[in-house]
Order: sequence, then structure tokens, then C-alpha cells
Amino acid sequence: MKTNETLNNHLLSKFRKNFKSRSANILAMNAVTRGNIQEIALNREILNNVNFSFSHEVEPTEVTAQKQANTCWLFAALNWLRTITKEKLNIKDFEFSPNYLVFWDKMEKANYFLEIMIELSDRDLDDRLMNFLLKNPIPDDGEWHMIANLVKKYGLVPKSAMANTFTVENTKTLNFILYNKLRDWTAIIRKMHKEKKNLEQIRKKKMEWMDEFYRILSIFLGLPPEKFDWSYRDKDKKFHRDLAMTPQEFAQKYTGIDMDDVYILWHCPSEKTPLNKTYLIEYTAYMKGGSDLIALNLPFKKLRSYAVKMLKNKEACIFGCDVLQESHTKEGLLYSGLYDYELIFQTKFSLDKGMRLDYCQSFMNHSMVLSGVDLVRNRPIKWKVENSWGTDYGKKGYFTMSDEWFSEHTYEVMIPGKYLDEEDKKLFKLKPVVLPRWFPMI
Repeated sequence: MKTNETLNNHLLSKFRKNFKSRSANILAMNAVTRGNIQEIALNREILNNVNFSFSHEVEPTEVTAQKQANTCWLFAALNWLRTITKEKLNIKDFEFSPNYLVFWDKMEKANYFLEIMIELSDRDLDDRLMNFLLKNPIPDDGEWHMIANLVKKYGLVPKSAMANTFTVENTKTLNFILYNKLRDWTAIIRKMHKEKKNLEQIRKKKMEWMDEFYRILSIFLGLPPEKFDWSYRDKDKKFHRDLAMTPQEFAQKYTGIDMDDVYILWHCPSEKTPLNKTYLIEYTAYMKGGSDLIALNLPFKKLRSYAVKMLKNKEACIFGCDVLQESHTKEGLLYSGLYDYELIFQTKFSLDKGMRLDYCQSFMNHSMVLSGVDLVRNRPIKWKVENSWGTDYGKKGYFTMSDEWFSEHTYEVMIPGKYLDEEDKKLFKLKPVVLPRWFPMI
């Protein structure tokens, strides 16, 4: 056996002796084995200096709660859209129905998944793309372009027109049932392909399955409304009523935005993704005929500048980040250096932002809304964040985020076209570089 290839008793004895030789190790062990490491490592200086005052804010609204569902992207988008709707309606608070969009999101994702399984029916099951898709056929998570696809086709409804169900707040069993069916049907598609059945025969079968899928989904989430009545009283005490509105009419009348005129900007400093280029992640449309994710990768200072520009104009901004890094959920804090693990463990963590992506240390896993910024001499020092985890966390659901954390752990922002520089708009017209489905930016 080669030297230093295996762990042996001599080495383990040496490691133990080294550990016990330093009193700081004993102190750290005694503390950490008896308590929550995050509370022990929490930087009290940061905690004591945090405040929730911001120089620029959009009008606050009651925070929503996605609960036990990975639908932060959908909540962030609806939370942003409702700021537009509140202004149009002249009302203090408003909420779109997430239940409505989750229904159509699952329907479209299922049809899209089965179409991909037809397309890839000659691929081996060990193929990386097949393996990736079969592990999570129709995930809860998503991106802005998927919201755009859904709203253009199905519109929006107020929460009163399709209230939340138990399942929309806890999708575990729903996904278990739906994933089982989709994998069953994938096996049949592959069998039909081997039996030389033609595309028309396979697609006919697929539509029978989609009828069954609709039935299962309706039992879980209820039937989505085709038309509904909507009434409200505005801030001036005036009463309004709309009768027999379709979801498409409601979306157009009370948001009125061009869903295609909101652009995804990345800061993905990986060696694989040079800056100032557009990228497309394949197999991310999640709607047959919809668009895949397309993003422009820019220096972070541009993302920050666009976000500040929106907030100065009293318009909130959607962003995507790695919320698992240096965050304290109960206190509602997103701060670099929040936990002094280096002091406790006497070690350094050396990967930079790009390397953390490349080496799977970090990935984009949460979407929220920037609803305020604190500027000192026109430079941001901290940000106000509207989360979708309910009002028990942070300050009634709002978090505060240091600008350093924003720079280190944010990977994308969604910016309306009216704020984009012309040179950046032109870059979106270039042919995008295609990235594989498993690229960690969705």
C-alpha cells in the first residue's frame, strides 16, 4: 500500500493528539456539541448593527407564504406583478392566486416532459439528460420566462377566484403521484417506440394520459375558473365591479405589461460562461411552443445599477440567489460574514463566486423581490427583501441584505426593457450560447 493512501491507526492517533493539543479546539467542541452551530458562530457585531431603515422603498405589502412548496419563483413573480396591479386598482393590498398558476404550470410541464420523452425515446436510460429529467420530471421550481409563457396563455386570477388549497402549500404528495404517472407513461412511450409505433399513435396515447393527468391535478388543486366576477373598494372608498372576466382579460386589464419585455440578467462568473454574451439553457421552456430560458451574462455592477434604478423609480425588482449561504432565517438576515466558521474551525474557505458554481458549492436556489435599498453617497449599503416564507421570519416577512452578500450570492435579476441600456438590449439579439439542462442557473 502506498504511503498516505489510506488512513491507519498511526495517523488517526496523530490527528487526535494534534486536536487535543490546542485548548481552542476543546472549547469549540464543548460549545458546538451542546448547541446550534449557527447561533454559536453568529457574528454579534453584525447582529447589533442591523436596522430595517432604507432610503428608497416601494410601498410595503403583506408578505405571502409559499410554505412547503418550492414555488419561490412563482411567488416572487406574482409579488412583483401585484405591485403593478395595486397601483392600477388603487388598493392597499392584493394577492394573485398561486393555486391557479401552479395548476397550469403542472399541466404544461407534464405535456412538455412527455414530448421530450417522445423526442428522446431512442436514448439510453443512462444518458445524462434522460437521467436528469427522469429524476425530477416536472419540478416545482422555475424561472421568469416560464411565468411569462403561462401568463400569456392562461392569464391571472385574484386569490379570491381560486383560493389556496392544502396541496399548493405542500406539494410533496402531489409530486409523488404525478412523477409516478409520468415515469409509467415514459416506459410505455419507449415500448411503443421499440414496437415501431408511429408518432401519431404515440401522441394520441399521450393525449389520453393528459386527460388523466388533468383529472388527478383537479382533484388535488380544484378546477381553474374560466370566468369570474371581481369586485373591490379602492383607497378612495369607491366601489368597482367587473363581471364574467376571463383570466386573460384580468391579466391584461390589471397588469397590462408585455411579459416578453422583462429580461433575465445573470452574473455567472464561471469559466464556462464569459461575460457580455447571451446564454440559452436547453429543455427549459416547460411549455410546448414556449421559449427556453435566455439570459445575458453581465458584470455584477450592472445588475446592481439596474436594480437601484428600478427602486429609485419606486419599482420592485425580482432577483435569484443562493439563500443557503450566510443567512439567518428567523432574524431575516442575509449578510456576508454572518457566521464566523473560520474562527471556530481555524480554517479558511477559498472558493470565489465562479468557482463555487463550478465546484457545486453554490447554485441558484431561491427567488425573492428587492423592495428597498439604502443608499449612502449614492452607493447601496443594504437592501430590503420581500421573501415568500410568511410573516414569522425577519420583520413581518421582510429580510435585510448587505450589499456584499448581494454581490457574492446573487446570480440574476429580472429587468423590464425600459431600464436596459441599448447596448445590452442589442446583446439579446445575438445568437445565444447553448448550455445543458443541468447547468446550475435554473
